[in-house]
Amino acid sequence: MPIQTADELREFHRFLADKVNDASLELSPEEALDEWRRVHPVAEDLDAIQESLDDIANGDRGMPFAEFDRLFQKRHNFSA
Repeated sequence: MPIQTADELREFHRFLADKVNDASLELSPEEALDEWRRVHPVAEDLDAIQESLDDIANGDRGMPFAEFDRLFQKRHNFSA
């Protein structure tokens, strides 16, 4: 097992132990994994974020939310 993977597993183990020992939390295994992923994004996520930031820096402002919302609702057959 590569060292980086072993280190990441140890860190994940500590993270889970902290969650289990926190009596105020009631997380399912899936919720704990979701929290881990939120706090520790993978390289692909970071690459996508950087690409978006580069687009913004180059003047691309994307699509207005109202337009996105309209298209999203139409694509998924949601009523307005």
